[in-house]
Amino acid sequence: MQIRQSLITGLTVILIIIGWKGETFAAVTSSGEINVDEDSRGRVPTSSNVVLILTLGIDRSLAEPGEEVKTIEAKLPVGFSVSVNGVRSVTRDGQPIAYKVLVPTGSLRIVLIKEVRDFSNSLYEIVFMSRTPSITNPSAEFKILLRNLEDSQIGEYIKPGNIDGEPNNDSLSLQIIPNVPPEPVRGFTIKTDPSGENDVLITWQSSQDSDVSGYFIYRDGVRITDQKNRTIASFVDLNVLPGEHGYAIEAYKTSLLRSRPTAVVVVNVGLDTVKPNPPKALQIRDLGGIVNIIWQSSNTLDVEKYQISFGTSIDKLSPLSNGVIEAELDKKDDYIFSLKQQLKVGKYVYAVEAIDEAGNRSNPITQVLRVLGEPFPRVITPFSNNEKFNRVIFPIRTIEDAEGEFVVLIFDIHGMLIKRIQPEDPDQDNDKNLKWKGQNEDGETVESGIYVYQVQVGESYKNGTLIVAK
Repeated sequence: MQIRQSLITGLTVILIIIGWKGETFAAVTSSGEINVDEDSRGRVPTSSNVVLILTLGIDRSLAEPGEEVKTIEAKLPVGFSVSVNGVRSVTRDGQPIAYKVLVPTGSLRIVLIKEVRDFSNSLYEIVFMSRTPSITNPSAEFKILLRNLEDSQIGEYIKPGNIDGEPNNDSLSLQIIPNVPPEPVRGFTIKTDPSGENDVLITWQSSQDSDVSGYFIYRDGVRITDQKNRTIASFVDLNVLPGEHGYAIEAYKTSLLRSRPTAVVVVNVGLDTVKPNPPKALQIRDLGGIVNIIWQSSNTLDVEKYQISFGTSIDKLSPLSNGVIEAELDKKDDYIFSLKQQLKVGKYVYAVEAIDEAGNRSNPITQVLRVLGEPFPRVITPFSNNEKFNRVIFPIRTIEDAEGEFVVLIFDIHGMLIKRIQPEDPDQDNDKNLKWKGQNEDGETVESGIYVYQVQVGESYKNGTLIVAK
């Protein structure tokens, strides 16, 4: 009895390790979702032809022999049907792959001409046309599985999940709704922007039908937007070409279930004469050979680009030939433009303007960068008779037109302030420089050692170290 039990236990272990033909355990893992073309809520009307998009994430990084993917099979919900010619495309990681289609009763089989043997994590997309059932269903589930070269099932049914990265159905089920279009949109109004922008303001009454997904808006017979929120009842059509334009709107439940369009409303759009608001939060950072120019977007919606200018003063700014930066729609983070510049000691001004599609320019936002001169020498001997070595000179000429007070602070190695130097001090006899003779506030010569200086010009400052050697 004990021997028999041991044999059964051993056989069980072997079966778990190597698997048994027909078992659904697999090292290949998958998840997927099915969506309706032009519908993010996963809804289809009854008795209709719809385009469906099946997206699968198949991870073969731990795949074992016998788990080569040859067939992707979709078991269709009751009432759905697909023809051999209904499959429009099959792609892997965005690239078309060769396949053939089989449609046994209640299923759709995509048989890959070349089975998948590699150990990649790939994204598969199958686009196909399907006929929907004649009755409604709150949850019509598609069951997806993989088959190997022997047509055996690999693993369990694929689990649902957000695979395409889009805020859409994220499921392997669809909702079948009655084939009844929504009521036409009411309260549709059009007017031009009163500020002088070439924008058109569109408003309407939001639908009270909870099955309505959104609204299609048309300009001159061409759809210009899909307003995907039923409760939002306004839209701004930006940068419209001058002249007469006709607008209309439809409510929709799905791309196939639309209301009748409203009557066309015609509006005359003028030229854009309004300059945009300037960009915000300009910063300049000198990295030594590279200057980073950083700013945030203008809050004017029709800004198309930004122009960077540079000069030694605000009235001497020149646009940089390589300083035109295209605007990015809805950009949340900073713009950063790196400019190759080896700056000498001095004062520099940078500016950024916002430019709209009509060429209107904002007022520039400006920022000053001051490059302060280095003190010399860095090592002093206070008791020397040579004036080249018994004092430190801090150049003032390079920042004479800077805003704010010019001050030099000297600290000891422990961070204690021992000397404050200003142009008006009695011992400062040269209005082009400030100097330190190695003395504290009491006029006593400091001890030998390392000292820290801080040059201040208004809110700008620069730190460094000096050495006093008696």
